[in-house]
Amino acid sequence: MEGVINEKEKEILHNVEADIKTLKKELNETVKAIVDGGYSKFPILLAHEEDIAIAQKVIDKVDYQSHFNFSASTLEEMVSRKIILEDKRSDFERRYKANSDSFCVLLMHPDSMKFIFSAK
Repeated sequence: MEGVINEKEKEILHNVEADIKTLKKELNETVKAIVDGGYSKFPILLAHEEDIAIAQKVIDKVDYQSHFNFSASTLEEMVSRKIILEDKRSDFERRYKANSDSFCVLLMHPDSMKFIFSAK
């Protein structure tokens, strides 16, 4: 039953969207630095409540009074860590390009782990 969202997940998605809206400037700067620095054409932001070791934290939820911490990564890093499988890479790139006016966010929450595209 893909596409069905329960109330808990709805609340989580609402909170991450609210954080993205509030932190738009900082997140845009992070994405721009990744692309302009030549690190990747496919920056990925990770939204998480607990500290994680798979990406560089750029927003601390305590400092910014947000629901989530945000870390920066790239498609290439996600493939090398097998979070995105190599055989799904081209599909992911197509989807990413189709949503080029959005942030690509990997939501990492015990109740919901998914990629979302959120307006910049």
